[in-house]
Amino acid sequence: MNLKFEKLIIDIQVYNLKRAIHFYKEVLGLTLIHEEDDWASFEAFGAEIHLYLHGGAEYGVEFRVSNINKQVDTLKLKGVKFFTNSNQKNLIKISGEIMEFPWGKAAYFKDSEGNEIAVVEDKKY
Repeated sequence: MNLKFEKLIIDIQVYNLKRAIHFYKEVLGLTLIHEEDDWASFEAFGAEIHLYLHGGAEYGVEFRVSNINKQVDTLKLKGVKFFTNSNQKNLIKISGEIMEFPWGKAAYFKDSEGNEIAVVEDKKY
């Protein structure tokens, strides 16, 4: 018997829910689905992102894009600050905010709560 999952939900830890809601709504452009006193949920391309005051991941969230340069520029216009790490495994080179790997490119930034997020562009094979 095969499992039948209905939706992917990503839980992210936040420290200031109002500030985080603003970031995910206004900066990332996601649609707010529901808000409670200690959590909120957003529609995220067929999945959901849940922001929790008490639990959730602090890194590992990625958004796949088809043009990383354009997305980095758009996010920079919204005040997002990117960072690079020259010690990343399999790093080929760093060009500005974008790091290149054998599998593609990534640009890392932090949300309003300090959680690491990335936009990634997979290599075309």
